[in-house]
Amino acid sequence: MCSHLQLTYLPPPWGECESKALESGFFQVYSVTACRIDCETRYIVENCNCRMVHMPGEASYCTPEQYKDCAEPALAKLSAVESSNCMCRTPCNMTRYNKELSMVKIPSKTSARYLQKKFNKSEKYITDNILVLDVFFEALNYETIEQKKAYEVAGLLGDIGGQMGLFIGASILTILELFDYAYESSCDPVANHSESISHTVTVPLQTTLGTLEEIAC
Repeated sequence: MCSHLQLTYLPPPWGECESKALESGFFQVYSVTACRIDCETRYIVENCNCRMVHMPGEASYCTPEQYKDCAEPALAKLSAVESSNCMCRTPCNMTRYNKELSMVKIPSKTSARYLQKKFNKSEKYITDNILVLDVFFEALNYETIEQKKAYEVAGLLGDIGGQMGLFIGASILTILELFDYAYESSCDPVANHSESISHTVTVPLQTTLGTLEEIAC
């Protein structure tokens, strides 16, 4: 029996999975096995000018001499330093089927006599050559394991706004007022000062002198 497991991982910078197809084009779907075979194929072809029988591509197959003298030593060298040459990350979406095997000795004496009569064979022949194989799912559902972002941008902004409102009583209006104050402060302070002086000087003169009719009276 087997069980269905669906795995979903996050790409960088949150995780370390890989989802894009390989550059060589040997495999359409990314997997750790495909990445490994692709890396080994490119390494063997580059160093030995041939490929092993299980490797994809259009290069010629290695002869027995090339296997012995070049391909196998190169593959062993690649495996020894694979951390720096073949970086095969976990795929972002992966499906696994976990398998379990259970068995029991069959047939029983009763079924052996029945099969002996049905197939006209001896009981020893029935015991040695007949078996019953059942392949089935452990359960008619599947399990999903999915990575989630621990802290997103929306949560960060919400926490910042909540802390500002809790400790300093700030809100979105406060932020707009700060921008408005910064904009006014960036204007020419000399022009603002001269405008305020002219305003304060002209007002008392209008109040003291009055109109021309008042002066004539």
